[in-house]
Amino acid sequence: MNEVRILYIIVALIFCSCNKEDSNLVETEKVAVADSSDKQIIPVWGKWILRSGKLYMENLETNQKFVYDHFDSTKTTSSLRYSGAMFDIEVIQKDFTTWSFYSGNGGDYGTFILNDSTQNLYALNITQSNWTIIEHPTATVATMQMGGSARPISAYIDDYDNNLVKFYIQEVYESIDGYNVKYFNELVFQKIESW
Repeated sequence: MNEVRILYIIVALIFCSCNKEDSNLVETEKVAVADSSDKQIIPVWGKWILRSGKLYMENLETNQKFVYDHFDSTKTTSSLRYSGAMFDIEVIQKDFTTWSFYSGNGGDYGTFILNDSTQNLYALNITQSNWTIIEHPTATVATMQMGGSARPISAYIDDYDNNLVKFYIQEVYESIDGYNVKYFNELVFQKIESW
């Protein structure tokens, strides 16, 4: 009988000591935040406008961390890439850049539209745990907008009452000024249209 109690206590301790997942959840069709009392949801499908942004950088050799604001009172345009934009999706402009997400027809793909440009579409690949902006399935080598690459994104509610969501995009490892660094971007978008 004591062995059963000990086994029960061990199992209980294992379950109680496990790290809980982050309380911020990203669901397939929603940006959601959950806590112990309720669940707030802002559907991702719709149009979003960029309100602010930061670039977070870590020097992998010195372990120094830096945060750069993309915008200030005199700077309204920036780049997701530290050394300057290579693709249209990397150019961001405060209160101008828009991201629009359209649901697919029951599949795992949706459509992503940058700055209302319906001539240059992207696709949104959705899996159970990841979202990725990719080249549109109809793109050819001549019409590719990201050089054939992809941009994984994640999203978390920043301010539920004002429909503000933080999107994380463009995690990069590169050499800057002779140091190996890692950086990513945190962009705050506000939902302005739903569908």
